[in-house]
Amino acid sequence: MTLDEIVRRNGRRQPDKAAITTENSSLSWRELDDRVNRLANAFLAAGLAVGDRVAILAANCPEYMEIYFAAARAGLIAVPVNYRLKAHELSEILRHAEPQLFLFAAEYHEQAEQVKASLPESARLWVIGEQTSGNPDSYANRLASAPLSPLQSPASENDCFAIFYTSGTTALPKGAMVSHMNLEMNAYNQIIADAATASDINLISSPVYHMGAVFMAISYMMLACTQHILPAFKALDWLKQMQSSQASVSLLIPTMINAVINEATYRDYDLSALRLIFYGGGPMPPAVLERAITRLDCKFTQGYGLTETLEATFLLAEDHVLDGTRLQQKRLGSAGREAVSADVSIVDEQGRDVPANEVGEILIRSRSVIKAYWKMPEESDRVIRDGWFHTGDLGYLDEDRYLYVVDRIKDMVVSGGINIYTREIESRLYQHPAVLEAAIIGLADDEWGERVTAVVVRRSGEDVTEKELIEFCAETLASYKKPKKVLFMDDLPKNPSGKILKRELRLALSNGQ
Repeated sequence: MTLDEIVRRNGRRQPDKAAITTENSSLSWRELDDRVNRLANAFLAAGLAVGDRVAILAANCPEYMEIYFAAARAGLIAVPVNYRLKAHELSEILRHAEPQLFLFAAEYHEQAEQVKASLPESARLWVIGEQTSGNPDSYANRLASAPLSPLQSPASENDCFAIFYTSGTTALPKGAMVSHMNLEMNAYNQIIADAATASDINLISSPVYHMGAVFMAISYMMLACTQHILPAFKALDWLKQMQSSQASVSLLIPTMINAVINEATYRDYDLSALRLIFYGGGPMPPAVLERAITRLDCKFTQGYGLTETLEATFLLAEDHVLDGTRLQQKRLGSAGREAVSADVSIVDEQGRDVPANEVGEILIRSRSVIKAYWKMPEESDRVIRDGWFHTGDLGYLDEDRYLYVVDRIKDMVVSGGINIYTREIESRLYQHPAVLEAAIIGLADDEWGERVTAVVVRRSGEDVTEKELIEFCAETLASYKKPKKVLFMDDLPKNPSGKILKRELRLALSNGQ
């Protein structure tokens, strides 16, 4: 099926149930299906053809979800873009994607003007949230003037649903062509892992231009669950909306969880409806996870995967045991076991399988893995070989096939010819009561090649010195792993999803440190 069928089916089966809510609005499944029909017709009336791209520049809002499904219903491809990109970065993506329609929220009008020249000459621009009734290219006016007549998507389940651009470092971000089938198969795995039910309410606070929010929403929408959307994540807002919406599930990445449990007033909010937090998208320090399990009265599920693979492994709620055996406690630091329809392999630099408990590159094979990047055949062939996606992550499988992710290949520190995995050191730093956030990076060193450098954010009201943290690490880590230097910052750079950007830290600190 194509993913717009989720909305059509729920519009028939649960017409009056809330599909999408915000703090101030609500759309039923019937209303959402009607709006998707109108918007798909508006796309076609504007001259868009099957396979054309529709770019979206907006913060979280109900219209974003409408655009995803209407594009699917019209046989188009959505291109969500990061609203925090600089104009030149956004221009590069738009030149690469060549969208025939660029939808942007009114608050990003200035950015839209700056990047117009990057669009194809025939591209149209529509504004979301524009209140001027005389603007024929406002989203609201285009929607209102379009017919309600239902459409059948000309796309197939193997066609591209959306192009998600991954974070770039020095080159153009890569456009992962995620198909309808990729997301459908992932949804089955997610529903099983989360033990999801039709009564769940999903609170969306991570950006909906990002794969995490999208796959979580689609998984729960398949069960006709209500999606409650926050414009952006802030710990206090998440707590307030969790209480008022009575949401039962939410996706949070580890830095978001850390922010929630360190919000001074978190105990003041009624979270009794919260059944499950699903987390992923970055390293989860065991100390943070243990605090979260202790402080939040809910279950936890973890997923591991990339934009290009979706979720390949899950650490289930039953694996989140604080007072279990030594093995159970160790597995709190794992990414769980393979999803129902996924295979994971660990290989050495020659591509040979390695034994259990030996570190190598993580490879993934499943029906949730993309077939290619948009207009990047050489890069596609480099990372997708013989049906396996080469993740660029390092890890190992234990005897029971629990996956342990130890580092990104590019984040690993090589000091004195020895490979040092940063997650192990970060996990130790998070155990210190004065540490709120920590990141380990390698900085150039004339003697050692790279030196292990810790960048730390202290907890409010706490004090700790460089010497104390180095000694704290030395208590449990080999001497060559302990930080050679500790730098203190007020905040660590993060992307809109809350993921710590080590490349920005390395760039900022590489001179003069």
